[in-house]
Amino acid sequence: MSVLRSRHLIALGAVLMLMFTSLRGWSQQPPPGGPTVTLAIEVTLPDGAVFHIPVVGDGEVPGIVPLPQGRFAGIRITPRMRAESVQIDVAALVRANEKLSQATCDDMRSWSSEDAGSYDGKENASLLLTGLGPLGLPVLRIKVVRVGGPPPGGFHHPYANSLAFCGCDFPEPRSITNPDGSSASGVAGLVSYPDAGKCVEVNGCGRCCRTAEPGPLQRASITQQSITQQAPMTPTPTPDQVNTAKWDKGWTNLVNDAEQTFTPTLARLVAVEVELVVGNAGAAEDQLTLTVLDQTGQTVAASTENVPTAERDPVLFLIPNGGVEVTPGQPYRLKLSGGTTFGWKYVVGGYENGAATFNGMPLLPNTRSTFLFRTFGAAKSQSFPPIR
Repeated sequence: MSVLRSRHLIALGAVLMLMFTSLRGWSQQPPPGGPTVTLAIEVTLPDGAVFHIPVVGDGEVPGIVPLPQGRFAGIRITPRMRAESVQIDVAALVRANEKLSQATCDDMRSWSSEDAGSYDGKENASLLLTGLGPLGLPVLRIKVVRVGGPPPGGFHHPYANSLAFCGCDFPEPRSITNPDGSSASGVAGLVSYPDAGKCVEVNGCGRCCRTAEPGPLQRASITQQSITQQAPMTPTPTPDQVNTAKWDKGWTNLVNDAEQTFTPTLARLVAVEVELVVGNAGAAEDQLTLTVLDQTGQTVAASTENVPTAERDPVLFLIPNGGVEVTPGQPYRLKLSGGTTFGWKYVVGGYENGAATFNGMPLLPNTRSTFLFRTFGAAKSQSFPPIR
């Protein structure tokens, strides 16, 4: 079984060439609880190669196109499933001391970056990533495609169904170097599966990464389904502000005044997700209240949840009455309060459009810090029926 859980790579030449042995046959159905994969994006690179990135949940599988020189180490492309369309978030990763080839998936998500735009497209849509141009990077073309069947001779990966693979198609067959250092010639394409929390090299295109856990919208799917059942006309919330920094075990209690400032870009705040840790074990649950305040300190919304200690991370707070109107570009505050059971996770640095405070003072003296959170919003024009 250890062979099956290792990283697998399949090279496809004029005839299919298997680069690893001990592979099982493809499963005809997704595994129980596995992600549903129906779409992928194809990224055409400057050398003509096509990078295939599956659309798995809320950005669970991003791809990174490496850059050989300059201030940017690579282009991070993160597809997110949105009903029948795909949102593609693009960012240029600022070169750091750590090598791209040694970074984990969490590293790739937390590296300093410059935004290169967010793009939306339905199946068969072709888009230009024009936001790369002002950064001095090549403008790549992408296409949203329906995923086909898996290549023959493959295997069933433990982290995804058989359609959630990354790939690279070459314009002409070429020679490649296998992960074990051996070489292969006449290769027309590759497919690869990253293990959870890791990145793998898709030779000739870039790196394919997979988060250790599914994205927040997937983890909160039961809650989202409940919303839909109670209010069928409610649109799916769109992620707005998020702290993507990697947690390093810092947390603070909720008995005191713990707040996080944020700056929305959408005109309606629908939900807020926070990341918690059990600080004092013993109680089966605790009642937590998420309060949204404007810059003057006035409460604009509040939501209370009874949170079991077994389901602490993440916790989604739905804003009553389908959400509250906010002013994009203006600062707001998230206040989380409760008993002694839970602590709110925080990091040094992190989210750039706000900061964490504790009893009205910076959480950490002389150092900017931020709580781990994510907001979901919608355009002001969208109509949300009350949630009862």
